[in-house]
Amino acid sequence: MRGKTVLSLLLSALLLTMCTSFSEPQLANPIEGLSCRGSTDTAQGLQCTYTCPDGTVKSLEFESDPSLSATKGDLDRQFCGVVPPLTPTKPPASASPTPSASATQTEQVSATATVVTVVTQDPLLTGTVSMCDLGGKLINFRVVQPAPDLTERTLEVQIAEQDSTCYTNPTNPALLTCTIPAEVSFPASVVVSLDGAVVNEFVYSGLGCTVLTTPTPAPKPQSYP
Repeated sequence: MRGKTVLSLLLSALLLTMCTSFSEPQLANPIEGLSCRGSTDTAQGLQCTYTCPDGTVKSLEFESDPSLSATKGDLDRQFCGVVPPLTPTKPPASASPTPSASATQTEQVSATATVVTVVTQDPLLTGTVSMCDLGGKLINFRVVQPAPDLTERTLEVQIAEQDSTCYTNPTNPALLTCTIPAEVSFPASVVVSLDGAVVNEFVYSGLGCTVLTTPTPAPKPQSYP
């Protein structure tokens, strides 16, 4: 009798395994080196492999299609340790761009002080976000097309009234990758300036933000007797 019970349990486990099948899902935005398969059990999400630029293969798991919120450059940075070069946004010391009369209005106050009122120029960002990684503290903003040339331009970005370091995404120039300042929570205001002129000012709700990169916890201080 006991042997029949054990045999019945083994057959049930075998049937359960056979009923779970895997399929090759179609990613919304195929990424080179990324291959995923999904189980018919939706609770298991997507099981993926990603080939880094050095040939290393990483095994990854995602709850949903990763191509909706990340680019190849994001995967290289988060899972392969590839750090993109920062694009300088400050002009050379010799370059002194002079605002045109249509962009600024100058009012002479005294012999030693001048008040300058800056008029908003054409926007740089569309106001949409393609990736928001709360773990890696990075966010990708979409740039208007055709993308303006930021060479020798002074770019300043503030998120929740805190300075953010931004650079043109080396993998997808249509994205502006910025750091999320510490202690910032969404919704938060985003203000973008070019050469001192405000070109974007909007509030990002934080919709779509997730933890793509697991943050490394700070070491606990040791106590001594």
